[in-house]
Parts: sequence; C-alpha cells; structure tokens
Amino acid sequence: MEPHSQEYSVASPLPSLRVSPERLAEILDIAEDAIITVTLSREIILFNRGATKIFGYTPAEVLGRTLEDLLPVAFRAAHPSQVDGFARGPDVSRVMGDRRVVFGRRKDGSEFPAEITISRLERGGETLLTAIVRDATARKQYEDAILRMNQELEERVKLRTAELADRNLQLAQKNEENEMFVYSVSHDLRSPLVNLEGFSDELRLGSRDLDKLLQDDQIPTEIRKKATELLQGSMVESIDFIRTAVSRLSRIIDALLRLSRSGRVVYRSQEVDVNAIVKRVVEALRATSSEKQAEVLVGALPPARGDATAVEQVFANLIGNALNYLDPARPGRVEVGCRQGCSGPDGEIELERNTYYVKDNGLGIPAAHQAKLFRALQRLHPEKAPGEGIGLAIVRRILERLGGKIWVESVAGEGTVFFFSLPIVSNDRPESSEEIPLPQRSS
Repeated sequence: MEPHSQEYSVASPLPSLRVSPERLAEILDIAEDAIITVTLSREIILFNRGATKIFGYTPAEVLGRTLEDLLPVAFRAAHPSQVDGFARGPDVSRVMGDRRVVFGRRKDGSEFPAEITISRLERGGETLLTAIVRDATARKQYEDAILRMNQELEERVKLRTAELADRNLQLAQKNEENEMFVYSVSHDLRSPLVNLEGFSDELRLGSRDLDKLLQDDQIPTEIRKKATELLQGSMVESIDFIRTAVSRLSRIIDALLRLSRSGRVVYRSQEVDVNAIVKRVVEALRATSSEKQAEVLVGALPPARGDATAVEQVFANLIGNALNYLDPARPGRVEVGCRQGCSGPDGEIELERNTYYVKDNGLGIPAAHQAKLFRALQRLHPEKAPGEGIGLAIVRRILERLGGKIWVESVAGEGTVFFFSLPIVSNDRPESSEEIPLPQRSS
C-alpha cells in the first residue's frame, strides 16, 4: 500500500488548500508526539520523528512490523482483539486508557506510561488506524507524587483523629473522675455541715436561755452586766457568723452537687421546638421582666437537635441572667434570636449547627472577667441576684454534651451577648429519639 501517493485536502475557512504528500509527511514528521499509522492487520506504515524520539526505533526498524512490538509483553496477547473491536465499532476516535494506565515499550525494553488517542480513517475501501502517543512519565510521576501526598495526608489525618479521640476519651474520663470526686466530697461534707448547722442552732437557743437567766435579780449586778455584754456582743455575733458561713457553705455544696449531676444526667437527642421552649421561658419570667420594666423580644428560632429539658434549662439561665443584670439607669431590653450558618467563636463556619443568642443592654462584663465566666463559683455582680456562680458552668456542660458550644461578647456598661450553638435538624437523622451516652471508663 502507498498511503502518500495522492494529495490531501485540509479543511480551512480559506479557499481549498491542497497539501502534497511530501508536505504532509514533513508536517507529521516534525510533531513532538509520536504519530503511528497501521493497517487493519496492525502493520506499521507510518512512524514519525516524534515516535523515534519516544520509542527509540528508527522508521526503517519498525515499518512493516506489527504494532504489538511497541507494547509491553503482558499486553500483546489481548491487543489484536482490542484493535479489531475499535476498527469495527461505531467510534472514529477515542482516548485509550480512560479507566486504566496505558503503557508503551521502548527499544531498550524499558516501559513507560502513555497517553494515546486513536482514530480510524476509511479511504479507498481500506481502513487505516492512527495513534498519537505522548510519553506520560512526568505526568504519571506527578500524579503518583500527589497520590502519595494524599495518602500521607490521609494517614496523618487518621493519626491526628485517633489522637484527638484518645484525648477526648481521656478528657471525658477525667471529667467523670472530677465529677465523681466533687460529688463524693460534697456528699461527705454534707454530714458534718448538718452537724454544724444543728450545733449553731443549739448555741443560738442556748444563748437565748442564758440571756433569760441573766435577768434574775439575785445575780450580782456587775456579774450580770458583764455576762450580758459578752452574750449579746461577741457571742451572738460569733454565732451569727457561724450560721452565715454554714448557710453559705451549704449553698456551695448544693451548687457543686448540681454541677456534678449535670455530667451524669442522661439526655435524649431528638428534634426540639426551640420557639415553644423560649415562649415558655419568657412566660415563666414575666414577673421578673415586669419588675425590671424590661421588654423581651424573640425572633424566629429554627428547631434544633437535643434534649428539650436541657435546652430549656440553657435558655432559662441565659434569659434570667440577662434580666437580672440589666442596668437600672436605662430601659431594659433583651433579645433572643438565631444566626443560621454563621461563624463560631473562632471564626469557623457552623454548617452543622445553628447559633442562637441572648442579647441584653445591661451592665456588661469587663474583658478581664470574660475568660473565667464559665468557671464554677465565679460571680461578677453578686449583689444583683442570688446564687453561687454555678449556672453558666452548668450551661456550658449541657451544651458540650449536646454537641454545641457557648461563647460571649460583651462591653462593660453597654451590654452582653451570649452565643451558643446546637446541632441542626437534618433529614438524614433518625426521627426517633436516642440517648446521648455518658463517657465510659476504660478498663
């Protein structure tokens, strides 16, 4: 066969351009990619300079040989049927190796990954197949490097995830141990505290009886006067100090017990109607808001996933605090709302959580105090409301167990905003409720 025995037409927007066989051969020969044309029997009839550069053969060495001589041995047996299938198929061109790596074999026996595009030309009743081959060694090395980097990154992520999971487990176990310790110590302190309270009552009653006895005229005036001064002075004052301290210690123990119990209560995770919860809380605090002459504004609150009782406890604490710490010098205002898809405390996007907020125009919190705001037994304005400074610590513990978090933004003298996040309700979650498990001790 003589494929170059006639002129070829090249499609062009210009008038018909005729390309001589010699000119076409020159164009094909200077191409950087390997261009190889074979007959239907896979006999090589065209082998350009690019093919020589890639495969290492001269045209004289391969013309007349079969295309399989340019393939690795492992691929040669299956290749004839693949070529025949393409030659008889409906496609006139396609990229080889869409789903696998294609390899070529050089004259020196070395193998290399290749990008191959094959096309079919029917001309004069004869079928010609032309393959354009590009050495993909560099690209393969680049892809392999990326693959190795991805694998290494995946391993590092797995390792880091395992480390974080282990640390979280250790932290959970430590928290459980701390809670058990607080519970145990608080419980053990309760008994001697009851005794102190009882004995202080006895001292108070005894001081009253003694005061009555001192009214007896048979007691010398000097002795009666001195005893009365002691009894009604330092003794009564000391007894009052003891009773005040006992009462204070009792409240602290009660607060610590509530904090320890907050880590052991079993919550049920389900869809929570946040609007209904906040409505109940605001209604329950109506007397306080009326007393403070404050308005409470509630915006649209999407549902969340959590425990209804626990979520109500969070809102009750935050709205109650907002009302308690309003500035009496100006009309009070408390706003409750939600920022969906907003950034969290560290600037991260909360795609899986809704961020709710309770905002007030109250006294505000100095920046120096904000870092310890969620610690137990911390109070900034103890004269404004009763309590032992345990509420926000319990709120944080609740939210952590529900899969959320809490943070604060405040300016002293202007007001405070408490933000907290809760998991969103997604369609792929089960409708039935599920218990949120407690941390387990390791054996």
